[in-house]
Amino acid sequence: MKHHVLVLDDEADVRNAIRLQLKDTRYEILEAESVQQATDLLRDNAISIDVIICDVRMPGIGGVEAVAYFQREYVSTPVIVLTGFPDVALAVDFMKKKDVVEYLTKPVEKDKLIAAVEQAARGRKLFE
Repeated sequence: MKHHVLVLDDEADVRNAIRLQLKDTRYEILEAESVQQATDLLRDNAISIDVIICDVRMPGIGGVEAVAYFQREYVSTPVIVLTGFPDVALAVDFMKKKDVVEYLTKPVEKDKLIAAVEQAARGRKLFE
C-alpha cells in the first residue's frame, strides 16, 4: 500500500516545498489548494492517507474549520498544522483538544517536518 501525505495549502510554493522536503521519504504527496479539493482527495484515498498537513489561513473555509472537519470525519488520520502566522493561543488550543499532533511554522526545517510526519503516521489508528 502506498503512503500519502495530504498537503492542504492555498500557496503552490508551499505545497511544492513540502513535496521536495519529503521527496526521499516513503511518502507520496497529494496536494490540495482548497478544502473542497482536500475533501475530494480524502474521499477517494482515505485509507492510504497517513497524515494531513493543513495551513491555517486560507481563503474561504480556513484551516481551523478544516481541522475540525478532518477530526470529525477522518478521526484516524492525524493532522499537522503548518502556518506562516504563528498564534500561541491557537497553537495551545489545538494541542489541548488533541486536534493536531504538531503545530509548525513556515518555513519549516526539513528534518523537523520529516520527524513530525513520521511521528504523526506512527500514531495513526486504522481501526477504532
